[in-house]
Amino acid sequence: MNTLLSRHASVRPAVLAALFAALLAALLALGAPAQAHDTLLESDPADGATLETSPEAITLTFSADILEVSPLVRITDESGEQLAEITPSVDGPVATATLEEPLPAGTSTVQWRVVSSDGHPIEGTFEVTVEQDAAAEETTEAPAEESAPAETTAPAEQGEEATAEAAEEESGSSMTPLLIVLGVVVVGAVGAVLLIMRRRD
Repeated sequence: MNTLLSRHASVRPAVLAALFAALLAALLALGAPAQAHDTLLESDPADGATLETSPEAITLTFSADILEVSPLVRITDESGEQLAEITPSVDGPVATATLEEPLPAGTSTVQWRVVSSDGHPIEGTFEVTVEQDAAAEETTEAPAEESAPAETTAPAEQGEEATAEAAEEESGSSMTPLLIVLGVVVVGAVGAVLLIMRRRD
């Protein structure tokens, strides 16, 4: 009888310990989802996307509302040089980083960091490739400036000018003999008058 009681007494602590462990595991299992950090559901542009031209903004959508505590988006090029550092606007689960300058052609790395709804910071990276540089696109789209045609004298105007010059030359040449004749007449008239006056004297 004493042996049986001693066996039951030794079993109770073991059973209680097992029940306590099972209860603790259940509590941890229930509490784990509530304590899980938020995750990035999608980005626009998506990770690995190839775009013809630079996007105007980068949008990050998370699994829950994130906190407006020091959100950051940093963009670097293939050599690791920083292209932009942006403080995105936060609206619920969405963070939007507006680009002030378009991304150059090539692959850029987007690094983001936000504070999860549970108060823990989370971060990640993804890549975006741009095919065409913005400056090259503007040069291609800009219309070529048409050079103004050189000012030339119209053939008709040239003909009129030549005719006027020829008329002036012809008029001048025809006037020369007439002036000579008039001069001779005037001189002869003066000589005749002088001769008559002498004879009278």
